[in-house]
Amino acid sequence: MPVRASTFTTLIFVLLALAYVGCDGSSPEAKKAKHRERAISYFEKGQYQEAIIEYQNVAQIDPTDADAQYRLAVTYLKLGGLPNLRQAHAALSRTVELDKTNREAQLKLGELYLRSNEPAKARERAEIVLVSAPENTEGLILKGRSLISEKHYAEAISELKKAIEIDPKNMQTYIDLARAYFAAKDPARAEATLNQALTVDPRSTEIMMALGDFRTATGKLDQAEIIYKQALDVAPQNESIYLKLTDFYQRHNRLADAEATLQKLASSKPQDEMPHIRLGDFYTFIGQRDKALASYQRATEVNPTSLPARNKLIGHYLDMGKTAEAETRVKDILTKNDKDLMGRFFQARLQLIWQKPDAAIPILQGVIKDEPQFAWAHHFLGVAYLQKRQATLARGSFSDAVKYNPGLGESRTALAQIYLAEGAADLAIDQAQAAIQINPRNVQAAQITGSAYLKKGDFSKSRQIFEALAQALPKDPTGPYQLGLVSRAEKNDAKALTYFEEALKRKPGAIEPITQITMIKKAQGKPEEARKRVQQQIDAAPQNALLHNLLGYLWAQDKRYTEAEEEYRKAIELDSSLSQAYLNLGLIYQQTGKLDQAVKEFESVLAKNPKMLSAYMLLGILHEKRKDYDKAQANYETVLKLEPRFPLAGNNLAWLLLERGGNLDVALSYAQTAREVTPDDPRVADTLGWIYYKKNAFLLAVNLLKEAVEKLPTIADVHYHYGMALAKNNNAAEAKKALQTALKLNANFDGAEEARKTLEGLK
Repeated sequence: MPVRASTFTTLIFVLLALAYVGCDGSSPEAKKAKHRERAISYFEKGQYQEAIIEYQNVAQIDPTDADAQYRLAVTYLKLGGLPNLRQAHAALSRTVELDKTNREAQLKLGELYLRSNEPAKARERAEIVLVSAPENTEGLILKGRSLISEKHYAEAISELKKAIEIDPKNMQTYIDLARAYFAAKDPARAEATLNQALTVDPRSTEIMMALGDFRTATGKLDQAEIIYKQALDVAPQNESIYLKLTDFYQRHNRLADAEATLQKLASSKPQDEMPHIRLGDFYTFIGQRDKALASYQRATEVNPTSLPARNKLIGHYLDMGKTAEAETRVKDILTKNDKDLMGRFFQARLQLIWQKPDAAIPILQGVIKDEPQFAWAHHFLGVAYLQKRQATLARGSFSDAVKYNPGLGESRTALAQIYLAEGAADLAIDQAQAAIQINPRNVQAAQITGSAYLKKGDFSKSRQIFEALAQALPKDPTGPYQLGLVSRAEKNDAKALTYFEEALKRKPGAIEPITQITMIKKAQGKPEEARKRVQQQIDAAPQNALLHNLLGYLWAQDKRYTEAEEEYRKAIELDSSLSQAYLNLGLIYQQTGKLDQAVKEFESVLAKNPKMLSAYMLLGILHEKRKDYDKAQANYETVLKLEPRFPLAGNNLAWLLLERGGNLDVALSYAQTAREVTPDDPRVADTLGWIYYKKNAFLLAVNLLKEAVEKLPTIADVHYHYGMALAKNNNAAEAKKALQTALKLNANFDGAEEARKTLEGLK
């Protein structure tokens, strides 16, 4: 059909309109240009996250745009942090794939390789640049640095000298050259290189700081201090120089000078919160928490919108146990944004302070999912697992924390403590020494180191560490107490007593030294002296419930139950929350046949501490003795809810199920877990072996029950179990011996009648 004039005119307008729309931005090139323009604008304003989104839009429209990839990488580098560095690495790799001639991208990629300790790959990038531009100073410097990393010092020196000849005003090159000379054990040329740089630029603060570092490394501390101060005179607003000088003072224990330097920094920048945060960190480091709090509060006053200041203040409140102040601020954060990462992190820390690890763990796991490299989140996840007594999981979390932040001394100290508890003394020493390297004032790490050497039998090193502690902390009982333990290990009880007495002079209420004294006295066959010495300490500290509890224990050891009960009750009067005194009182009632009273005491313990595993365990055992099996089972099950791998509860519960016709598979599961945790416990071997017997797995039963018999040769029931398994395994001669031994040990044990019948059959 032919087109009419009016229709044709309309069509022309439509086509023109479409063409106009296309020209206005609908083409890919136009869209790309708009995104690039926005990205550049955001970058110039310092809005790097927004710039990244726009550059990603450019890359999505045109994956072959090398310039967009390069600019994206530069933006990631501006943000910093490990995740962003990884993204920058990926973008730079893509850039050089698309455009090998982009020298800046090649060099930046080389720097990232150098940071990740891959010097060969870094040098490869430098050489790509130097092929086309042999006098590119950045390429020569990168090559020189990579050679230093690989200890090829002569070659590094050659490359760096070339760079200086081409660009004698690049101060960083002199620093790298001096580093190469110093590493090559030529300190004279290292110093001469830095002095040469100062002739080129006498006001270069970076050279001054490098020269100060050099003089510190060569022991010329007075000269180092002078040069750092000169740098500060040249650039009085340069924060990094203040921090360098502060670090210098801290390392040489000149704490007053370090404090004054930071205060000067804060005065020079009255509108900047960061100096106050630095000052707060310093006070935290030296243990002056009230001053630290004042500094963090001042930081929030200087800049109320500062997230670092807010986070430091909340963290400090939590460290000091000021939960009410912290909780108010955390609620405020989460009310505004319930997804806030730090708000959730602090919420988890509050849960840990309230001893609620089950509430803290999922929160911390969510934080780590959102920010996998957040070392402190891994650290407190480890703390949560420790609260649940899950040392293996805790070790993994602390290891992750150290992986993401090697300078996290708290995690290294926690790892050292776990390794020490596990008997891995060398690993404990490694972690503790690393923690001391980070903070020489870390007393706990020093203590762990000394204890680890003691465990290894290296008494000399252990003593050396604890003598230093005793001298450094003249009012603290830790040093002399640990020296007493070293002397005991050396079997020098006289010297040990002297050290323990010194510890008590420093802290009359300390329970550990007096406990050691009583142990020595009892080992010497002097129980009366042990009691008198504790009474003497009670006279010095009459309100100390732990001392009364110890005296009660000594009376109970001598079966003087009336006196023991009296002391335990005094301990409870002084400290109604002292669970151990209730437990000890309950044990007396158990030993004297007063089971009902014992149950009452243990229930009192649980009323005050509903998570005390030992009280549930003892209640379970008492109920079992009273043949109240349902209550016994309930208590064992409670223990396993609180600690699923608690071996004694698992073993006892497995036995109850076995003897009372319960589910054998469930009993087997409990017994197998108990065996995994305590593989050398003969009672667990007996339980597990007897379960296998009941399940007709006689060969497995025999092997386990043989182990139990060898370790428990005086228990009739164990010989009986072994004999029955042997009989089913067609070993009549050995079965007969085992069953006869059982009956000889006890003619009336629970299985005695069955043993006699089986013996008759064997005859």
